Amino acid sequence: MKILAIRLENLASLAGRHEIDFTASPLVDQGLFAITGPTGAGKSTLLDALCLALYGSTPRLRQAPRRDSQIADVNADTLTTADARTLLRRGCAGGFAEVDFVGRDGRRYRARWSVRRARDKVDGSLQKAEQSLTDLDANQLLTAQTREFEKLLPERLGLKFDQFTRAVLLAQSEFAAFLKADDNERSELLERLTDTQHYSEISKAAYQRVRDAKTALEAINARLADSLPVDAETRAELERQAQIEEQALAELQAELNRHQTQAVELERDAQLHQAWQQADAQWQRIEQTWQQSQPQRERLAQLDDLAPWRERAERRQALERSLTARRQTLEDERRQLEACDTERRTLEPQLSAAREAREQARNAYQAAQPELERARRLAADLEHQQQRLEQQQQEHRQLAETSKADDERHRQLVASRQSLEQRLQRQRATLVGLLGEREGVDSRQLAHDTRSALNDRRDRAQRDLQALQTLQQDWREGERLRQERSTTQHQLQSERQRLADLEAQGRRAKVQLTAAEAEETTVRQQIEGASAARSDAVDRLRQQLSDDQPCPVCGGIDHPYRHSPPSRPDATLIEAIERQEQAQLADQRRKVENAHQAYHQCSADYRACRQGLQERESHLETVTRQLEHAEQVIDAHSAASALRQSENADHWLESRQQQLTRQWREASDQLGALDEAERALQPLEAEWQQLSLELGRLEERRSLSHERRQALETSLPALRQARDDISRQLSARLGHHASVNDWQTTLEQRREHAEAALETCQTRWQNLTQAHTQSTQRVADLEQRQTEAQTEFEALDGAWQAWRAARPMLDDERIDSLLAVSADDHRQLRDALAQQERERNVASIKREERREALRDQRRRLLPAADTAQLLDETNTHALSLRLTTQRETAQALIRQRDERQETRDASQHRLREDDRRRQAQREGARARESAQREVDRWERLNGLIGSADGKRFRRIAQAYNLDHLLTHANQHLRALTPRYRLARGGSELGILVIDGDMADERRSVHSLSGGETFLVSLALALGLASMASHQLAIESLFIDEGFGSLDPESLALAMDALDGLQAQGRRVGVISHVQEMHERIPLQIRVEPRGNGASQLVIRRL
Repeated sequence: MKILAIRLENLASLAGRHEIDFTASPLVDQGLFAITGPTGAGKSTLLDALCLALYGSTPRLRQAPRRDSQIADVNADTLTTADARTLLRRGCAGGFAEVDFVGRDGRRYRARWSVRRARDKVDGSLQKAEQSLTDLDANQLLTAQTREFEKLLPERLGLKFDQFTRAVLLAQSEFAAFLKADDNERSELLERLTDTQHYSEISKAAYQRVRDAKTALEAINARLADSLPVDAETRAELERQAQIEEQALAELQAELNRHQTQAVELERDAQLHQAWQQADAQWQRIEQTWQQSQPQRERLAQLDDLAPWRERAERRQALERSLTARRQTLEDERRQLEACDTERRTLEPQLSAAREAREQARNAYQAAQPELERARRLAADLEHQQQRLEQQQQEHRQLAETSKADDERHRQLVASRQSLEQRLQRQRATLVGLLGEREGVDSRQLAHDTRSALNDRRDRAQRDLQALQTLQQDWREGERLRQERSTTQHQLQSERQRLADLEAQGRRAKVQLTAAEAEETTVRQQIEGASAARSDAVDRLRQQLSDDQPCPVCGGIDHPYRHSPPSRPDATLIEAIERQEQAQLADQRRKVENAHQAYHQCSADYRACRQGLQERESHLETVTRQLEHAEQVIDAHSAASALRQSENADHWLESRQQQLTRQWREASDQLGALDEAERALQPLEAEWQQLSLELGRLEERRSLSHERRQALETSLPALRQARDDISRQLSARLGHHASVNDWQTTLEQRREHAEAALETCQTRWQNLTQAHTQSTQRVADLEQRQTEAQTEFEALDGAWQAWRAARPMLDDERIDSLLAVSADDHRQLRDALAQQERERNVASIKREERREALRDQRRRLLPAADTAQLLDETNTHALSLRLTTQRETAQALIRQRDERQETRDASQHRLREDDRRRQAQREGARARESAQREVDRWERLNGLIGSADGKRFRRIAQAYNLDHLLTHANQHLRALTPRYRLARGGSELGILVIDGDMADERRSVHSLSGGETFLVSLALALGLASMASHQLAIESLFIDEGFGSLDPESLALAMDALDGLQAQGRRVGVISHVQEMHERIPLQIRVEPRGNGASQLVIRRL
């Protein structure tokens, strides 16, 4: 993997477009280069651009908060501090980072990251960042999608983000701390450097799994203890009680069923009696309605009798009405026919006059057409002449107005140019005053020389100011180190005194622990002896003793208690004594445990204090070395002697800084005044040129306008004369008409009026003729239909009179009322009466059926009663009383059954609960065995790698990683300096240095000098890069730290190491503020501030 070029635009302090091409001279010829510049100029922004183009993020952004920290953007938008778009320079509408590189496959690629604002405006909202990957060898865009880019880039480059930051951006300073750390800190650092935090997580997970498994086992045991089943005797009693309750419940249910059956029969009798009463009442209502509908049945009979004659009677009435109406219509038609004849005779002379007037209008129109055509030509000529005259008059007026405006503008321009010439003379005098008067020297050349001198003064003041700021920082760092050394010495004295106190306290705790353990042993032996003397086994042994035979316990020959043993205390006293003895023993054990804890706590405090003391001593040594180095750095400054001679260093530094700042500001102010004078002069000169050009164009336009006005004044009288001649000829031809069109319109209107009058007369004549014919036909038709209707009426009237004579009870009013009933009303009346009759029959049948059903039910309930009296109210009342009694009895039995059922359910519930507990015990036993196996399994694993803080497995895994790292580091260390090798030793994660020049003596890393420490740290960083790259050749390296604390000898070793890396074919970029390194590295990429927070890149070869 090799970086070929880096390009960026508008990122942080690097404003504008910048490019670093490692394939072009001078970078292509040099493998080692330095990136230099003042603090904050933007050196690290180059590395940010490198990471942005490849991965869309930077190491610094990865460490920023992602949600909690917000920063404001334009238009009230906000961004998180971890958002890569925050690197876009303020006031810019867009920016990008671009990197050309050689991938793992040997092909050239270009990775690009870009961001822009909406509408490419500086006040637009930030848009989503875009990423693209291009194959330069094939000139092919591989992807422009972010997700696909994130997948393709590591494949083509060969490194992920974390691997890239470890393999290309070397973390050399972290390895300097790595060398001096203890085992625990070293494992943490190595874990972070190798990105293998998962080993700690596995260790914590193993420890947590044991805790979880034990918690689950304890929960199972607690659950089993809370759900113990009853014993066998209680279980048998529960089953017997449940059987008794079940039998009693069955007897009660049988008795309840018998009473409920009787109650059902009685309720059926009550329901049948109620249904019979309802059916009887319904029949009576329907019978009453039947009697009331007798007049309707009589009317239906009359309607049925009239039905065959209804149509002929209605036809007779219609014919009678029709004859009367037709007589009137015939009279009206005869009068209309006579009026039509009269109007036709009047219209005939009007029609003849209209035809004659139309012919006269047509002849007049045709005769006037030649004169009209000649008049139109004259009118067109007149209009053309008028337009030409108006156009030239308008042009003459416009020229006059323009000439007046041009004259006014000419006066203004002359006055403005005179005023501007005066301002130019004053501004040139001001510039000459700033530059100083010199004979024979051009003002522009003089301004250029003065600006160069002022720039040199300002740059010199700025360099002196930066050097003074560096000296001030170094001086304050030295003061801080002196104060820290003094504080550390005081702390060391306190720690040594505390260590002595803890040592004495530990001896006292050890004595107390020994005494407590001895006292606990004595108490336990006394209690065991007293307990053995009270046991039943002692009595049995006494009975087995024989005179003159030794005791098998103590070996004695005298047995005083064999024949007269001592009196035994009662059980209550023995129990009280045993409780007292156990309390005494527990109290003694607590004392021992407290003594143990006090001793171990004291030991832990002693070890911690001793370790802290060692750390303080090491820190004091480090601070002392740093202070010595700081003194050397201060002495290297040119102003160091003046600073040490001053009585008040801070006051001297402040005063010197103010002096340099004042010099820099004076030079800047003079430059600003010079720039301001030149800027003020330039627009005045440009304005004078513009006024001169405009004045020349205005004078040319005034001359042309004057010539055109004279030509127009000559041609206007001839145009007016020609217009007046044509106007007189046209007026003579038009006569009293206003215009040709008016003349044409008058002729056309006369013709159209004549034709319209004729057409109106003709239309009226045709309408009258048609109306006369139609009226004649209607009169004939009416007379014929009148004769036919009269004949039909006479025939129907004779038959109707004969039918009326046979029915003298129907008078005319009655017949008219019957005829007024429509056929639908007649049918509805018939259907309603038929439905009424059907309902009467149904009600009668229903009453009889329900009466018989009630008799049958009463015969079953009252077998001894008289059949004729079954439906009497006496029997009904007696059965109602029986029903009430049966219901009350059933309710009482239901309450007894419910109480008994509750008792039975409670017994069965206790049995089911016991069954559930027994099943739970069986399942819990299986679960407890499984949980115990799980605890045993995780305890075995926890014993190997588990710990609460993840330290156990982390140290095991990092020991392997350390061996791997040291192997790679030794390969690089051998190339840098063959004298040293690294090896594990001294502790589990300890590192020793093998010195080949001292017969392979193993040295502590704390004994290395600054330069040796740098070499070892660089080798470790290169080793980590080799581990991260996985056999990928890394040809580009960047080192951003680690040189500021080196003394001159160590710095020389570091430079030799960097030259060694360059000799291996690698391109190495170094970012450092150390001036000696700048002098040793001839090729530099300088980041130079330009003001307003902007910087530029300049590649220089010293």
